[in-house]
Amino acid sequence: MPLLEVTSNLVLTEAEKMNCLQTLSKAAAELMEKPESVVMTAWHAAKMTFAGSESETIHLSIKALRMPDDAPQRLTPELCERLHLATGVQTERIFITYTDVAPTHWGWNGKTFG
Repeated sequence: MPLLEVTSNLVLTEAEKMNCLQTLSKAAAELMEKPESVVMTAWHAAKMTFAGSESETIHLSIKALRMPDDAPQRLTPELCERLHLATGVQTERIFITYTDVAPTHWGWNGKTFG
């Protein structure tokens, strides 16, 4: 179950945020070869700076079970581009962190995956 959490200082309408989250959900399912029915996305608005500037920026956190070692190299270019197209934020102001979660540390439906 991949979880993609966007934290950003962008000023967007709720519809624009939802469009971005749906774009990420579809992209994650496609790129991680998972059914979209197990992908979760979230949007967190925050005051942010990068390089001393309050210009628009995005941090995308991706957590998943059994994430392949090559996932960051494969996903980063595509997700940065899709975020740029959905929001207008330049890719040099988009950061992505990846966390591979052990199945014993991820619960769903009253049980863990491991």
